[in-house]
Amino acid sequence: MKISSVSELILNRVHLEDQPTLFQMMDEIYRAGYRDFWLDQGDWYVDLSYNPLTLEKELNRARSHYFFVELAGRKIGILKYEYPFSPRQIEIPEAMKLHRLYLHPEFHGKGIAPTLLQHCESIARENGLKTIWLEVMASQPQAKKFYQKMGFGHLLSYRLDFELLLPSYRGIEIWQKNL
Repeated sequence: MKISSVSELILNRVHLEDQPTLFQMMDEIYRAGYRDFWLDQGDWYVDLSYNPLTLEKELNRARSHYFFVELAGRKIGILKYEYPFSPRQIEIPEAMKLHRLYLHPEFHGKGIAPTLLQHCESIARENGLKTIWLEVMASQPQAKKFYQKMGFGHLLSYRLDFELLLPSYRGIEIWQKNL
């Protein structure tokens, strides 16, 4: 699905048979930004998030929409959103969760992430949703600055209990944007 008339930015659905490609790509992308947050450099998290069983569960959920982000025929990241979906910590009715938005570092700062967020907002509005929410690590100031610029605001904070995640990086925040 082409989402931008200005560039060759395309979303292609992730399928179960894409798991090896997804795993390899996210192993590189995730570690580029989060390696230092983990005792094992992110091995546990990457395996948990991108293994075949997890992917199959995520793809089988009707509310889940999972894509490769491609530019000029090259896979440069992923986008995953779910709706309707509310966090466990607080009720957000008629909401979309922006679950994963990862781009290869080579493509940061090129206007791709804002285009992807605009796409999510369009999908949310088309489906009668009133809010988009996401989780962002408290220790990621550049991500928080980006989401604030895109109109999101902090809603609440909590801590992850992942044993291999260094304690100073366990803070996570839920941010939301009303449409």
